[in-house]
Amino acid sequence: MSLGLKPKSQAAKDIRFHIGHPAISPCSPFSHEKTGVHPRPLTLDAAHSPNKRQNTQESILTQTPLSKHLARLLAVLLLGTAFAGSQEAPPSIKAEIERLQQSLKDKPVSNPDMPDLATVIETRLKDAGAALSAGRLYLSLERLGEAEDYLQGLRVMDDKAAAIKDSLPAFESEWGKASLQLTAQEKASRQRDWSRASVAIRAISEAAQGRAIPLLEGGRGFATATKPKDGLFYMGQAQGEAAFAVFVSRLHSARTAAAIPLRSVLPDLEALQEKTNAAFQPPTSIDMHPRFIALNSTIKFARELDSSRAYAGALYQYLEAVRHYGMLDPAVPDATKQAALRNTVAEELKKLTAAKCDDSIAQIFLERAEGWLNKPDNALPSNDEWRAIQVILEQVLPAYYSALKPAAPTQQRAGRTATLTLVRWPYT
Repeated sequence: MSLGLKPKSQAAKDIRFHIGHPAISPCSPFSHEKTGVHPRPLTLDAAHSPNKRQNTQESILTQTPLSKHLARLLAVLLLGTAFAGSQEAPPSIKAEIERLQQSLKDKPVSNPDMPDLATVIETRLKDAGAALSAGRLYLSLERLGEAEDYLQGLRVMDDKAAAIKDSLPAFESEWGKASLQLTAQEKASRQRDWSRASVAIRAISEAAQGRAIPLLEGGRGFATATKPKDGLFYMGQAQGEAAFAVFVSRLHSARTAAAIPLRSVLPDLEALQEKTNAAFQPPTSIDMHPRFIALNSTIKFARELDSSRAYAGALYQYLEAVRHYGMLDPAVPDATKQAALRNTVAEELKKLTAAKCDDSIAQIFLERAEGWLNKPDNALPSNDEWRAIQVILEQVLPAYYSALKPAAPTQQRAGRTATLTLVRWPYT
């Protein structure tokens, strides 16, 4: 569905290559082990402050009553983040899973337009608990995030549909409140201190935060284009993603290894986009059309995270796009290959445990593979899961290690270029 609401990405106007903090990480190609230079220890910080143009705009906006209220709300969010402190990850995740499960028991959710979604939420929470019990913390968080997204979407529909009905002004009133809250939270997220968390925790939080505003904008588009109440689900999803981003940001997952050198992955994304465009040829473009949609939307999302300097989230979503690209190959590994893949997953996880660098973003994908190989009911992986396991090992992991190196300079194309933007619903 073409809504034409989302602002044009700033990626083309704001190409910034960031190799990391001036302090040289042991994980960098320029580490002291290779260069003999011994820098003073520093911690990789969160994103830099906005540029002067944004500061000028914000100083003008603060003269209005609405923006003054926004500023006060932002201050409250920042103080709340500062005083909330960190929480030990496994117990906190377990408590959040149980809280949502109890919420479903106390106040069940249902919607005739999405009759199966309540069951999907219950399944996601069950899978999150099983993954956590098996020691797959990041897989647990991914499943928990999906459940929180869907649950908040249904909750907002159930709670507000009767009041909204077909009144667009009523929807706009609710949307305005949500927009004020989520905009303030998005600004507060730039001040988060990630020094006590693994880079995967940061990546998952940044990705959730990055989904919130586009979902909110999409909800407004549906409310305008169809019925006002049709936008409630997406507004609820936006609030669920934002709440999950805050929850994850407060988790304490001790980082014992050295921080990896985060940078812009824009060159990597452009190379992947070129490969994707070249692969979009019949019959693959027809047979794999849903996969191409997922692939292109993930590349788009990674670009948005990258342009906002959410480099951990951008790397996470770039690797997810690499996985989608690899899944364009329909070949299923044979029995001999499957046995080798099973052994390789175990070996790669052992390497990460002994690694000197914080390779937890790679661990996100290996935990998925391990989860497919070790299901609670002892079921075997499906054909698609075997394909995904192979892609993770043979394409995602090499792309991850390549992204830790300095970006190759981009080549300037000769002549004029034109940009064609196809607007569609994000992240689907």
